[in-house]
Amino acid sequence: MKALLLALMLLFFLGCGDVSQKYTTIAANTWIGYLPLAYAHEMGWLKKDRFILKWTNSLSESKTLFRLGLCEGFCATQYEVLSDPQIKAKSSPYFFIDQSLGADQILSNVPLQELKRSPKIEVYLELSSVNEALLDAFVKANDLNASFKLNDTTQDNLLQMSFKKPSLIVTYEPYATILRQRGFFLVDSSKTLQPFIRIYDLFFGQKRVAPHRVRLLYMSFLKGLQQLQQRPQYFYEIVKKYIPHVSYEEFRKELKGIRWIQKPSPMDIAYLKSQGFDTSKLLYP
Repeated sequence: MKALLLALMLLFFLGCGDVSQKYTTIAANTWIGYLPLAYAHEMGWLKKDRFILKWTNSLSESKTLFRLGLCEGFCATQYEVLSDPQIKAKSSPYFFIDQSLGADQILSNVPLQELKRSPKIEVYLELSSVNEALLDAFVKANDLNASFKLNDTTQDNLLQMSFKKPSLIVTYEPYATILRQRGFFLVDSSKTLQPFIRIYDLFFGQKRVAPHRVRLLYMSFLKGLQQLQQRPQYFYEIVKKYIPHVSYEEFRKELKGIRWIQKPSPMDIAYLKSQGFDTSKLLYP
């Protein structure tokens, strides 16, 4: 009995030690605004603070990891969270990353006027994401009456596909740049659709996550952003493996499509509140 008791006590104390050394897993996909976190990972800052970054290939993958409890937080727009009541119930927005002002785009293989005459349009997008919200805004803004066939796919898959019928692609940077290089037309974006939609990128975490852990992550993000603003060429060299096929010049141009949010305005916060988010845990520099 004594031996068993000692063994249980040993396991308990070892377990306590493991908790103190526990890593926090976060997920982010290939969006231009999340690259400061990729930079922080490459520089070893995240590992030093016991964070693991899972770099995913789609918004849906990040959502799935969070829903299944395989990560404690993830980067997303408010629309990924709004589309999943389970995720919304167990998450809180902890800090703003950016506002999309043109980097979320709707592309087509035919001009807009031809789209308006098409009775049926193929749409390729990530369902239950900001892609779907942007499409809804586009349809409303252009008063389109066509029949839409929605095809759920990832951005990486889009780069491998060929399109013969009149089609819409709902995408975001850096993928939009690559697709435009392959002949697609820009027909609308988060900048021109602002009267119908506002897109914010944020870090969402579990409601029970320790505040000091989120602040450590936020500080690493801000430090990465500072490096981007002060040493853009060096920053690009560090993160370019996350955005293959995008040159430094294209990277700089893509950044013009977002507004970094280091200190959210009252309007930014009010918009989140109007969508039903609890903003009480938001961090500021």
